[in-house]
Amino acid sequence: MREYIETNLTEIRKYLKKRKKVISSLDNNSIMEEFKEWSKDPIPEKESIWTLPDLTSNERLKNFCRSIKKEIR
Repeated sequence: MREYIETNLTEIRKYLKKRKKVISSLDNNSIMEEFKEWSKDPIPEKESIWTLPDLTSNERLKNFCRSIKKEIR
């Protein structure tokens, strides 16, 4: 997962560059402030990366619940 982070951030930066041309300055400032919070140092090298599984289908949800040994009602 870590290997994709820089590539993803590059794509987000490209999108933001285009997007900020068509939004208001107030919205632009809000978006850029939010982006700054995690773009400079998104995940330290020593920190683990956790991702959420795709649980959109019942089979995946049941499989996930079995793997963590918990029943979700």
